[in-house]
Amino acid sequence: MVNNADGSTRRDSPNDARSAQWSPPTWTDRTTTESRTGATDKLRGVLLSAMVVMSVVAGTVAVSGTAAAASNVSVEQAVEYSAASGGSTVELALNRSVTNGLDGTGELEVYLDGDEVSGTLVDSIDADGTSGRVEIDLTEDVTPNRNLTVRLTDFGSGSATATDIEVTSQTITPASGGASDVNVYHGEVIAIEDTDADSDTDLLVEADGGSVVLDGSYADNSQVYVFDTDDLDAGQRYDITAGSDTAGFRISDLDLAVEADTDVTDEDSITADVTSVRGGTAATATLTDGDGDEVATAVETLDGTEAVEFDFGSHTAGDGPYTVSVTDNQTGVTVSSDDITVSESQEGEVRFENSVVSDERGDVVSVTYRFENTDDAYVVIGDESEDNYAVAGQITDDDGDGEVTVLFNSYLAGVPNSGNASIAASDVLSVSGDDEISGVSESGTFARADLTDEALDAASYEMNATAGTSRSDDPDAVGTLRLEARSTERVQSWVAPKGADLTDEDIGIYDRVGANLTQSSEVADGDVVVHRISASGIEGALDYRTDVEGASDTTAAFLQATGDGDAFNIWVNRTNVGANADEDPLRLNDSNVVVVDDPDNDTYFVAVELANANYQSGAPIRGDGDDEITATFVVSDATGLTDEDDGGTANYTITERDAGLDTTGGFVTVEAATNQSVSGATTVAPGSEVEVSLDSESEANPFIHRPAATVTSSGTFTATADMSEYAAGANFTADVLDVDGDSFAVDEDGRIVTTAAANGGGEPASANVSDGGATTEEPTDAPTERPTEDPTATEGSDGATAAPTEEQTAAASTDAATEAGTTPASGPGFTAAVALVALVAAALLAVRRDT
Repeated sequence: MVNNADGSTRRDSPNDARSAQWSPPTWTDRTTTESRTGATDKLRGVLLSAMVVMSVVAGTVAVSGTAAAASNVSVEQAVEYSAASGGSTVELALNRSVTNGLDGTGELEVYLDGDEVSGTLVDSIDADGTSGRVEIDLTEDVTPNRNLTVRLTDFGSGSATATDIEVTSQTITPASGGASDVNVYHGEVIAIEDTDADSDTDLLVEADGGSVVLDGSYADNSQVYVFDTDDLDAGQRYDITAGSDTAGFRISDLDLAVEADTDVTDEDSITADVTSVRGGTAATATLTDGDGDEVATAVETLDGTEAVEFDFGSHTAGDGPYTVSVTDNQTGVTVSSDDITVSESQEGEVRFENSVVSDERGDVVSVTYRFENTDDAYVVIGDESEDNYAVAGQITDDDGDGEVTVLFNSYLAGVPNSGNASIAASDVLSVSGDDEISGVSESGTFARADLTDEALDAASYEMNATAGTSRSDDPDAVGTLRLEARSTERVQSWVAPKGADLTDEDIGIYDRVGANLTQSSEVADGDVVVHRISASGIEGALDYRTDVEGASDTTAAFLQATGDGDAFNIWVNRTNVGANADEDPLRLNDSNVVVVDDPDNDTYFVAVELANANYQSGAPIRGDGDDEITATFVVSDATGLTDEDDGGTANYTITERDAGLDTTGGFVTVEAATNQSVSGATTVAPGSEVEVSLDSESEANPFIHRPAATVTSSGTFTATADMSEYAAGANFTADVLDVDGDSFAVDEDGRIVTTAAANGGGEPASANVSDGGATTEEPTDAPTERPTEDPTATEGSDGATAAPTEEQTAAASTDAATEAGTTPASGPGFTAAVALVALVAAALLAVRRDT
């Protein structure tokens, strides 16, 4: 009988005892092999069948699928476990004691996976069966993925065989003082050992908290209970009570998982990626076909941090679907993959995305190849006989997107062919992304000692491609590479705001044009001057610096390639240095230069932060006025791309950083309302963020506003402020603040005016606000023949001052200043007082007119 997890027992079908001529079937090795005689998991059926046949000859009776008996002695339970005394042990629990027990290891045969290993695996016999129990000590632990068989000869007046012995992964031994908790992985079959156990010893397993998951007892003549943890919960702790002894364990999830490509061809390898939380232990993977027959096995060591690949090679399409089962050898936990369908492979094909490709001499040419029913192709650019030059290599579509883009650096072509080891053929021909290229080589008579020698000619070069991994005289596809002559088209001066980050990947360089990147011949001191260079044939030199020389980015590559005798050069020189003096160049380095490239359009933006730059002479920028600048970019004849220096220039001026505000009658005017606009002009770059400062001059009506404004392409700006909380007549000072908050020192006078004054109905209101809220006169800036006492009065056609209208009188009453942050006073008393003031003013005006 064999114990179940729920405490019940089961009895397997009886089998006859085996004769003296019994021999075990043969198993395959545990390394990666094709199955020879059948699956390991069929061992049990083969053994039982053989034993039934032998029973006819022997005339004895067999008991249990894991036991055979003689003279009515049977093996009720057979278990391999790690005993408390150490080492590995096999226990055979008999149905009764025998008088003719084992005399020694000579009466014992042990088979592991079908191979007899008695001489190496058996250490000693601790119990010979006379007490109803056989205990065999082994020299090493047997893992649960192995098949173990024990045959006893000359035992109990006959022989007995235990097949497919239950192999446990670890043993827990309860103790009187309570054993410490052990870690058990979910799905492990464990042994619970009690050296004092008998048939009356109860065994209880309880979840932490009290629920019982096992209430059973030990089998007769056994000290071991076999317990399967598959039905327990991961993350839960459990208590074991065996008689008066206790122990504990916690269930963890091994997270054993297997993933395989479920759709492959008969030319592809069937592979499986296996992961688990524990590494350093072996796992056995078995590939079975559609009939459930074992096809191949593989053993690999698991890694707790990344997937481990099991490779079974390619297999035929007709035997599928295939399945990969993986067993963690130490725990016996097993998982299986989804079905794997194998189809017959089709003939591979490769073709050009564009059969004709054009680029300039010295640039990096991109050639894209499309794949069908293959991942490999052999590609060739050039022809040894026609062009005296060719470069070739084998490409692989590793990322599985059906295409590979090959990059041909024409600037480097021919250097490896001369034996110059500083540049390899793989630097000339490479691939983009996650794809691969291998076996790159150059051929032909064209060879260059170094990069100063004449580069590859501008001409048409043949291209071809063949599916597979080798070159063919009959390629699948042919094309043409047209290598054109290079040129420098132009150099232009553009400007960007101070502190602009042109390398921000969230904003493309062309998205900035018209927003914060503007073509201009005037650049404010401190802004970013951008030299837009249109030149072909320099991409290869920049890629060489990043891919071979280790430049960290395009800016570093550009600065490395810039210098006398190098690929190209750029000078930014101050030319207004006076007579008998050399032009004064700006020092360009990685602290003030940023390069943004667009090689597909042969365009390079070289930005210089003027705030971080200085002249080579040590003179400051704009030391004695505006600086006249000439920027020159030249491709050197030392590149082998041109016979003489080829370049272009741009001229611009570095001007003062300045700003001003628009005024009316000498004042910056706003109304006591929302959305009040204050405008002006500045020399700083379009797209710059400036602020307009409005600071009150009244203690009774204090305020400070800093509305922001963006400089337009014409150099103007408009800021909008909410002035609705303040009364007409309040004075303030208006200024403009730079992008970094520094003042431009504009300091214009400003006033809050009435609607009539703002619309040109008269001079701006000049009333100041006193602490009491009453208005007092303030002379206007423009003198008049007869100053008026009431700012709301209008002048008649004859030059006389007309009496205020009813509407103007009402307006004057509402323009009274209020406390800062409050609304104008209201109510019957206040209205009457205002009306009285208006009547007195009218009377005084009439008296003055008579006088």
